[in-house]
Amino acid sequence: MNRITNYTISCRPTALTDFLRFGSGMERFYFESKKSPVAIAGLGVAAQVDRHGKNRFADLGSDLREFFQRIVQVNDSDSHPRPILLGGGSFFDQVQPGEWDPFPSARLVLPRYVLIRIGEEYFFSVNQAQAEYEAIRIEAETFMANYESTMLPPPSIPDEIINSNTSSDEWNRIIQRSIAMIREGRLKKIVMARPVYAHGNRAVDVPAMLEHLGETCPSCFRFMFEFQPGTIFSGATPERLVSVSGAKFKTAALAGSIRRGDFPREDETLGQQLLDSAKDQSEHHFVVEQIREKMLPLANSLNIDPEPRLMRLPNIFHLRTNITGTLHPNQNIMNIIAALHPTPAVGGVPSEAALNAIRELEGFERGWYAAPIGWVDANGDGDFVVAIRSGLFRDKEITLFGGAGIVANSDPQKEWDETGLKIRFLLNALQGEMA
Repeated sequence: MNRITNYTISCRPTALTDFLRFGSGMERFYFESKKSPVAIAGLGVAAQVDRHGKNRFADLGSDLREFFQRIVQVNDSDSHPRPILLGGGSFFDQVQPGEWDPFPSARLVLPRYVLIRIGEEYFFSVNQAQAEYEAIRIEAETFMANYESTMLPPPSIPDEIINSNTSSDEWNRIIQRSIAMIREGRLKKIVMARPVYAHGNRAVDVPAMLEHLGETCPSCFRFMFEFQPGTIFSGATPERLVSVSGAKFKTAALAGSIRRGDFPREDETLGQQLLDSAKDQSEHHFVVEQIREKMLPLANSLNIDPEPRLMRLPNIFHLRTNITGTLHPNQNIMNIIAALHPTPAVGGVPSEAALNAIRELEGFERGWYAAPIGWVDANGDGDFVVAIRSGLFRDKEITLFGGAGIVANSDPQKEWDETGLKIRFLLNALQGEMA
């Protein structure tokens, strides 16, 4: 394999979303949240690795050492961040042909041009195959000079978005069938999702949407993957799958939802209603127990909050249980992803039966929706999230996704309302509105 030269310099603070907008027409990649130690935006592709099938995430983990050994940092410094890969994979191990064609089963990418924020420090990197020091230094200086001197056009925000819901009658049929499978003993829980198809009166400016989401929901993990210019998967998820730093890891169970109130007393009442809900507590318990089961073989220690607490987002409450611990030696974040995905928060219990039922009943291709996406470095450290509150964007065409956990006493109308609330989160952001 070819050597890849990395050249990294400190740079002045700049919005990562502006960097993305500057790179329009290139492949673009992005991950940012106030909860993550690293924020990164990338343009173009210097190198990538794809893997397929059920073991795709573990196989990517096995590739990490060889991949990073190819990268030579020509101006290495203790103050510079090490190269970082961005990537993820599909919800199912096979993706049906269609609108998700640009998205492989699993991929990690080293972008050509990278803007990284760590704390309050900013860095710019260029990665290029077999580049000499002087050539890559000049390329970095030229690129940054062009970026800093370019006047970006104002964000393009559609002032009209027309959307078409999936049929509520069809949704009712799907949920009733799911409940029947649970009562027959074939399932304990299943997460069903539905798409909403929409189009704007002008092309969607996804970085502008992400900038707005950073203001309205800074604790959410904002992301963008554009492997083929013009087809973008993006969103702002509240759900971290796992983060790893050295031997320490953090994950969380996130399941059970209710809308926020319009005034403080109603908000407090609704939050308590969620905490007291037997249906939501049951749904949440399945997620906690499966994460416990999957992490025990990988961990030296495992600490789980005794009770779920409320997670407050702009338009919705969730039940959340924090889970932390330390890992056995020789583990990396991709091994954990392979073990955890899909959690019962996006799949179901038992997992294999739920996945088969989702394929049978949902009627659309999930692609990378509800799948793991994030970043990883040469140490196997990183941060991966579950790509919910997300959509697929192609020029003026928009596909948004919303899911809900179904248990034996679920009500189809309430689940319809819940998925609508989650979809509305992005629809509002697309037009620069609050959730």
